[in-house]
Amino acid sequence: MSDLLILWAWEHDADFLGLLTASCAARDIGLRLVGARELASLRTELLSGTLQSRVVIDRAWDWGGEYAQHCNAVKQKHLLLLNDYDLVRRAWSKPTMHYEFIAHGLSAPYMVLLPSYESSRELLPVDLKPLGNRFSVKGAHSGGSGVLMPACTWEEVLRRRKDWPTDETVLQPWVIPQMLGQHRAWFRVFYACGACFPCWADDLTHDQVPVAPEEESRFGLEVLRGMAQQIAGLCGLNAFSTEIALDQRHIWQVVDYVNEPCDYRLKSKAPNGVPDEVVKAVAERIASWVKWSL
Repeated sequence: MSDLLILWAWEHDADFLGLLTASCAARDIGLRLVGARELASLRTELLSGTLQSRVVIDRAWDWGGEYAQHCNAVKQKHLLLLNDYDLVRRAWSKPTMHYEFIAHGLSAPYMVLLPSYESSRELLPVDLKPLGNRFSVKGAHSGGSGVLMPACTWEEVLRRRKDWPTDETVLQPWVIPQMLGQHRAWFRVFYACGACFPCWADDLTHDQVPVAPEEESRFGLEVLRGMAQQIAGLCGLNAFSTEIALDQRHIWQVVDYVNEPCDYRLKSKAPNGVPDEVVKAVAERIASWVKWSL
């Protein structure tokens, strides 16, 4: 029996999992890594008791299909998940998170929600004036689709919604951040088991840099930690990231609700990766949470 079962399938997770493995070893946490080739037999092993564990970190199931066949077995065995499957599914819904955040005092850009292409192939034009001259067009549950480009016309909306035919479409104003010193005021905050790690995340270059303590004090960026903690309470996840921007009206906006699973590629290996020290700190927090949970 292992203390921790880590499921993974994406090759770019290797560095993060190396750091997490080292953090667990330092805490005498017994773990087993299950890769893509082993996932096919995982369900049977769990249900038969051949493979036993107490805690599961699942970084494969979001691929769906054969990568998610084990999910019911994990739930049947009442294994403790770092991020519960049902809570993650809820957090993937931008409209759900949008209205939850607004109801609890967080600000987010105005939202227009359109039905899926499959359910309503023909749409009458909607009033785009509240969105301004440029706006974003996204699937209501999409993520990781690359660099988003602004739209300006209804025709663009009709064309883009076909890219996610079974999903609803979200329209929101294009947020332009203020400048704080030499930085654009756009941030990605990594949340891990009670701790927050805010990074400058330039919305044009996508370069990520940790917010220095003196910057946090100088620009009043403690607000980022408070917002991330509040989001954690609302979504119920133990590890995720969120994007927050200070717009031209001096309003802190949650511009990308809850990202899970996080892309933890190291900045030392990928140009737009996460600063290595942040990934290491996240791994330490998760390992401490696992130890505490045993």
